[in-house]
This record gives sequence, C-alpha cells and structure tokens, in this order.
Amino acid sequence: MEEEAQHYLNLARQLTETSSHGKAFDFYNVALNKNPNLKDEIEVEFRNALMRFNEVLARAGRMEDIFANFGKAIDVYPSNSNLLNDIGGYLYKFGFYTEAWAHFQKALKIDPRSVHAEKNLNSIKNLLLERWHFRMLNDVIRNEAYYNALIESVIPFKDSVLDIGTGTGILAMFATDCSATAVTGIEASEHMAWMAECVTQGNNKHDIVIVNKMSTTMNYRDIGGKRSLIVSELFDAGLLGEHILQTLAHAWEYFTIPNSQVIPNKAEFFIIPAKSEYLDKKYRLTPDVRKWLQITHDVHLLTEDESYDCEDVSLLKDLKYMSEPQSLFKVDFNDYRDIQEMLSRSEPYTVELTVKEDGVINFFIGWFNLYLTKHITLTTNPKSEVRANAWQQAVFYDKIPVTVKKNQVIDAEFLINGGKLTMVNDCTTPILRISQETMRFLNDMENVKMISGCIGMASVYLGQMTDMSHINIVDLSPFPVFGLLMLKRGVQSLFCYARMDCDKKFFKKVFKAHNLPLHKIHILVGETWGSEVFSHERFHAVYYNILDMCGDIDLRLKDILNDINNNHVFRGSLIMPAKINLIVQVVNSEWLNINNRVYDKNVKNYRVAEYINKYEVTQNFSMDFSLLEYSAVTDKFCMGSIRTDTKLQVVTLPVMKDGPANAIISWYSIEVMDGIERISTNRPGCFMDGTLYLIHPKSPIVAGSSLRILRCTDPDGSFKLMLENETPN
Repeated sequence: MEEEAQHYLNLARQLTETSSHGKAFDFYNVALNKNPNLKDEIEVEFRNALMRFNEVLARAGRMEDIFANFGKAIDVYPSNSNLLNDIGGYLYKFGFYTEAWAHFQKALKIDPRSVHAEKNLNSIKNLLLERWHFRMLNDVIRNEAYYNALIESVIPFKDSVLDIGTGTGILAMFATDCSATAVTGIEASEHMAWMAECVTQGNNKHDIVIVNKMSTTMNYRDIGGKRSLIVSELFDAGLLGEHILQTLAHAWEYFTIPNSQVIPNKAEFFIIPAKSEYLDKKYRLTPDVRKWLQITHDVHLLTEDESYDCEDVSLLKDLKYMSEPQSLFKVDFNDYRDIQEMLSRSEPYTVELTVKEDGVINFFIGWFNLYLTKHITLTTNPKSEVRANAWQQAVFYDKIPVTVKKNQVIDAEFLINGGKLTMVNDCTTPILRISQETMRFLNDMENVKMISGCIGMASVYLGQMTDMSHINIVDLSPFPVFGLLMLKRGVQSLFCYARMDCDKKFFKKVFKAHNLPLHKIHILVGETWGSEVFSHERFHAVYYNILDMCGDIDLRLKDILNDINNNHVFRGSLIMPAKINLIVQVVNSEWLNINNRVYDKNVKNYRVAEYINKYEVTQNFSMDFSLLEYSAVTDKFCMGSIRTDTKLQVVTLPVMKDGPANAIISWYSIEVMDGIERISTNRPGCFMDGTLYLIHPKSPIVAGSSLRILRCTDPDGSFKLMLENETPN
C-alpha cells in the first residue's frame, strides 16, 4: 500500500508541475487514502494543490465544486487550522459572512497563534460593524441629549416615532421609554438591521419594528402608517455627507402627518480657517520637499469623491485657528421648503473671515451644532469642553495655502453638490496629484535625509564592485529617493515602483527636472506585476520598503524582495535598509477602551455590550502614536528583524507600574546601512503609522511583575503580538 501511495503521490506532484491542478488534487486524495500516514508530510503541498484547483474553479464560477473539494479536504484534515482558514476565506469572498466567521473562529481555537485566521476574523468584524459605532454608542453627551430631546418632544400615548438609520436601535429604544404609540426603525444595512433586532428584542423592546430597507425607497404603507415624529442621526463630520437632506425631504413627503416634527429640529454649520504643519504634510507636498525635488507646481493628495477628510482636530498639537468661526449656513429640518431649497441651490455659501494674526491659512475646519429641540443642543465644536465626540471635524484641505496679514478679510465659498458640502477651489494654476503613500514618504524629511546621508557610503561600496556606469538599481519605495540620487551619480539603470498612474507622471516630472534620461528608468505601475518582470535583470543595489503605510507588512512586496534577493542580485550586492527591527511596548489607553468596546453605562444601562462587543477586534492599524494618549506599562523592547526572524519569539518585559494594560503597541527601527544612525517610525510625520494589539490580562498587573509577549509568525512572514496564554476573541 505504501508503494502504491507513493506512486500516486509522484503522479500528483508531476501534474502539479504541469498545472493540471484538478487531476493533481484527485491523486493527492488517492495517495492519502492508500497511506493516511502521509498526512503530516504532504499537508502543505496538498493544501497548495487544493487552493490552485479552487482558483481555477472560482474563475469558472463553480462554487459547489469548490466547497465539495473543501469537504474532501476536511475529511482528511478535520482539525487543520490552515485549512479551516482557507475555507473561511472562500466563504468570505462569496459573501457567506456568518459561515466564514465560524471557520476563522474555529481555526483560532485550534491554533490561537494563527496570524492569518485572526486577521481574517478581524476583517470580517470590521466589515459587518464599522468601528465608529463603538465611539458613537459610548458618547454619553450625545446619548443623553437625544434621550432628553425625545422626552421633551414625544407626547406619551399619542406620538408615533420613525427612527431613520436606526443602527443598533438605541434611539428607537429611547423613544419607547417616552411611551410612543408606535416605534419603527429603518436600517439599510442587512446586518445592522439584524443587529438592531437583537439589541431591541434583547432589551424586551418587543414593540419596536425594524425594517431593513433604504428609507428613500419606501412610503408610509411599508411601515404601517404615517408618523408624527422623525428622529435621525444621519450626520458625518461635514453634517450633510450621509445624505440627510435627501432622506428628510423624502420623509416629509412620504412618512409624515400634518404638524409632524423632526429631531434634530435644526442644524448649523460653522467654518474656521486654520494652519497646521501636521495636516499640511498629510495632504500636500511641503515647500521644502518641492524645492528639493525641483518641482515648482503645487502637489496635492489625489482626491476621489471626497470633498473633505475627517479628523479629531482637538488632538492636533500644532493646530492654530486663524480667525473666529463663522456660520456658513443654517437648515431647518422641520421646514420641507428649506430642505428643498438647499438641495436645489446652485449659488455658493460665502463667509467673510477676519484674520487674527499674520501667517498662512492652509485648511478650513468645519463643525456643526444640532439643535435637537429649542432647549437642547449638541455641538462638535473642537474647542468646546462639552462637545459630542461621536463625530470628528471636517477638514477641507484641497486648497492652495494663502499667506495672510492680521485684520485681513478673506472669503471662503462652499457649494452643496449632491447634498454634500464642497469647498470652491478658486485656484487657476495647475496642481499635480499623487497618492497618499508617495505624499507621506516624501514629506517624511527625516527618512529622506537618512537615505540621502548614505549615498556617499553606498557609492564607495558599489564603486568597489564595478564602474558606476554599470550599476543597476531597483528601488521599491513609494518614491525612489535612493534611485534618484544614484541616477544623479551616473548609475546605468533604475527599476522603481509607482502606486498609481498619477505617481508615474509625477516621477517622470521629477526625473526630467533633474535632467535624468528617462531611457535609464523603468517604472512599474500598480499591484498586478510580480518578480517575473525582473526575469533577465540582475542588480547591484536593492532599496526596498516592505512596510505598509498602515503599519503592517506588505506581503506582496516582501515576496518580490525575497525573489530579487535569491535570483536577481550579484554576489555582494547592497541590500538596503540593512536592518528593520520590530519594537514593542505594553501600554494602557482610555481612547482604546472607548473606541473598541461598548459599555452599557454609556447607553443608559441598556444591554448593548453583549451584542456589540462580539465585534471587538484584536488589532488596530493606522495608529499615529503621537496623537494617541497612553501611559507606558513596560519599557520598549526590540523583538528582532522583520525579514529574517520567522519563528515564534517570546520576550519577557518587566512591569514598571501598577494598573491596567490594554494594548501592545508596535513600530519599527530602520537602519539603512550598518553604522548609519537609525530612525524610528514612532514619531510625528513618519511615512507610516503604527499597529497595536489589544490585550485582556486575566490578572492584575503589578509593578515588579513581568509580562511575556509572543510574536507569532506565519510562514509568509506576517505576524501578530499577543500575551502568553491569551486567547483571541
């Protein structure tokens, strides 16, 4: 039997090499039938054959066959966490989210150290429940204001209430406390509508009816009759961005009786000009960088459909307001004509602002007041100590900075396009657009200076290999700073990588400004290319960046780098950075508690946490630690290289002080060449953010004790951090 099994195994391997994945998978199954003892030996190649075959079936739309194959595989490997994760991945891909969740969770129970299973589980949680729900539900100021507004407005046993965009159903439950005769919640998201059902029924609010539809596709018959009170919180940082105007216009026409009312009654939007170096680096190339690149045009972030961004501007330490705020517009949600006039308005809203001091205005900050009733107001004013934190502030950034003098009066114009607020940009000069990755990489001048500082040493090293005119370089950074500087020293060729077409155009403009011949430069664009593009190339120097802007490892670029290092470099080639080490620290942050868990005390003691906290994730990416308020529980510690250390690692960190701890934060230390000063990615203005891993210690943390941190690494190099003996959610 063993010889026969080996025969079929050899056939399976031969068929795999010829890409006959279906037949190969069949023969792997035959081999395992003949000799089950092969299971451990061939697990990886069996799974690879299965996944390749399923990729073929997926392209043909043969879903039933895919899951039939997974069924065969599970029969052979019933407790294999990798296989369960693979199945979950396909279920996720085809929209079977509940089933995918169950498979990822089961994979983690079998192997709590699985990196991909945990990332996939977090991903599906983020998809099903957007993170802002935690922040909004924990906003006591907002919750109390809406509750009191409903108490003040609802006439008991007379008024009927319609909650549009009910979310988890909190406002609908508030309405039932006011003895409304009927309460209906409308929710467009299928999953959130289900969540609202769970929360309301779990709190014995059995009279609340949840309807899973877009409100603008319905009329009063769909909800069992017209309503006398509409309540909604369909607001974003820019007030109108969630289509509140269209929603309420439709509601007045199709859901209301005469003399109905809306909560909020009214709203007002305010504008204030500001300056901030932190924000400036986020949205446009700074003058110093443009001067260094020899680019005369303004270079802004590539914008898509968004006319503003959302920021917690109260956290920005360098933000300075350049005038007093001015009211841009008011809207009466209880006046149908006022809503319609705003929707049809073609003229811009204009404000005049008197500058308080000499300086530069590079942004306009927007915030709003919600006048829930005549007596109850919510504000998102970042300077207010009683602001609602459920919403951030709008940052209108796509405008060329303006130098101003004290007491100068300036105008700002805003349009409502499609029900959303947009700033009128009166600039007539051309603006170049680049991706966020390229923008942040170039604006990180500390990183650029570090790269520039190694050029002399790199030239000496490479000059010992061959003449500079024969040197070939590949630079896989968001902008090829190293490649540009080496081209100026006369190297033969450069391969580089542009995230988007706009980046490629920008690269070419910079190269031309430096009088560099474009025939020496090969620019790869997008994310569909692989290491096969280097099939006939060999390089003397490689500058890489496998750090994703969000704080994670870019596994695709990591694989490409490994292939370049193994197959496309000369002996003794220069690989940079020389070291990228992972740095970790255990901390405690109240911000993390509010933004990742719901506390029933914040929602008037309704039972919400048990339903919502199932969606708590264990990892937060895109964390700017310079803006995160936290206290260190341990000192920082290096957990080795992210390129070469692939096995499980354990470090023991002494606890510095008593108290809680809720996260392990992580960042990187970069050393371009041996002997060159290192820089940390944990600093303001860095080209990448940090990552944190939420923890739930099961015993008090006491000064003098210690915490053991595990760095779990999957075979592809992806990793996660966790406390020893911690069980993932």
